[in-house]
Amino acid sequence: MKVLHVGWGYPPNWMGCGPVVYLHSLALAQAAAGDTSIIACASDRAVTGAPAYTTVCEVIAGVSYVHIQNRPVHMHDFWDPDRECEDARCSEAFGRVVRDVCPDVVHIHNLIGLSFDVIREAKAHGSRVVMSLHNYFPLCSRDDLFFANAERCEGPSVRSCSNCLGTLAGDHHYRKRHEHAINVLNSCDALLAVSQRVADIYAEHGVRRDLLSVEHIASVAAEDLWQRVGEARTSQAVRTSGAPQAAQIDGAKQLHTVFYGSLTPRKGVFAFLQAIRALSHPERVQAHVYGGLSQQVADAIKVMLAKFPPSTAACLHFHGAFSQSDLLDILGPADLAVLPPRWEDNGPQTVLEALAAGVPVLATRIGGIPDFVVHGVNGLLVEDGCPDEIAALVDELSTRPQLLEQLRSGITPPLSMDDHRRALTRHYDRNSLH
Repeated sequence: MKVLHVGWGYPPNWMGCGPVVYLHSLALAQAAAGDTSIIACASDRAVTGAPAYTTVCEVIAGVSYVHIQNRPVHMHDFWDPDRECEDARCSEAFGRVVRDVCPDVVHIHNLIGLSFDVIREAKAHGSRVVMSLHNYFPLCSRDDLFFANAERCEGPSVRSCSNCLGTLAGDHHYRKRHEHAINVLNSCDALLAVSQRVADIYAEHGVRRDLLSVEHIASVAAEDLWQRVGEARTSQAVRTSGAPQAAQIDGAKQLHTVFYGSLTPRKGVFAFLQAIRALSHPERVQAHVYGGLSQQVADAIKVMLAKFPPSTAACLHFHGAFSQSDLLDILGPADLAVLPPRWEDNGPQTVLEALAAGVPVLATRIGGIPDFVVHGVNGLLVEDGCPDEIAALVDELSTRPQLLEQLRSGITPPLSMDDHRRALTRHYDRNSLH
C-alpha cells in the first residue's frame, strides 16, 4: 500500500514538535511493514525566485519528504481566513504531488500552512482520504479553541474570532471558514479523533458522527520510556502498593513533582505555579519546571514568583527548554507529573510519556486526558481552575507514599507504534465497515 501523509514540519528542524516526531515514526513503522509512506509537509524552506508552493523532494532519516515551500505564511494565516479555505496555488501544487505519488491513501494530519482544498484535491484523484484530528485547526484559526489565550471557546458561531486574534477581518469570514471546513471534513472517507473529547467536539460543530472514530496515537518516546524505566517501576509498585509505609516527612525524601511541556497559559503552567504557592507543606516537595518560554510569559512568571513566600519559592526549580532525548532525565527521578492544561488538550503526549515512565499523573479533567488518566487508578483528576485542589492532593501525596505506589501500580503499558499502525490499516481499507 502506498500512503501519502500530509503534515507540518520535518526532521531534524522540528523534532521538538510532537506531531512531527509522531508522523516520522509512523512512516518508519509503515515502511518496516512493507508499505510505501511519503510525507508532504508544509515546509519553512524557501527558494528565491520560485513560485508559491514550489515542491522539492528529499529523503530524511529514511523517510521520503515532499517539501511544500514558498508558502504565504509559516503557520497560521490569521488575517486571511478565506485563503485558508481555498487557495488555487496550493490546490494546484498539491494536485501535482498527488498525481506524481499516485497514493492509495492520502492521510492528512495537519492543514496548518496549507488550505482546506487539499482534501478536495485528494478526493478528486480518487485516493481514499483519511484525516487524523490532532488539533482543532479546521474549527479554529488559532487551532486550540482557546479564546485570546485566556479561556475555552465554543468557536466562530459563538465568539468573535476577530477580537480573539486581534485582526480587522470581519467575523463573517471566520464563520465562512468554519462552514467550509465542516463541508470538506464531511467529504473524507474517515476521520480519526485522537481522543473521545476531540470526536465529541467535532461532532458538536457539525461533523458527521458516522465518519468519526477514536484512534489513540502511539509514541515511540513512550515505548522507550516504558522499556527503560516504566515497566520495572510499575512492577515494583504492584509488589509494594499494599504494604504499609511510613510517611515521608522532615528530612526524608521529598515528593519530586514535574511540570513539563510548552510554558504557555493554555498548557497550565500558571495553574501549576498557583498550586505550588498554595501548598501547606512546601518543604516536603520539589517542584521542577521544564520548557521553553517567551519573554512575555517569563515576565509574568517573574511577577508571580515575587509574591511567593521564600520557603515556597525555594522548592521551585526551572530548567528551560528540553527535547525528547531529555525525557528520561526529566521523568526518571519524578514521583508525580502535574499537568493541568486549561484548554481542551486533544491527546497530550506529555501524559502518555509520564505514564510510560511509571509516573502517576495529576491533571485537569479536560480534553483527551480522561482517555488516559483514570482517577484513583493511575493518576488523579481535578476540574479546571482549581489550583487549591491540586495543592491539597500534592500535600496528601507528599505524606502518603502508599497512595503514590497504588497509583503507580495501576499504570499499564503504552500503545505500541506497530499496534497503532495496524489499527490505521483498517481505516485505510476501502472495504472496511465504518
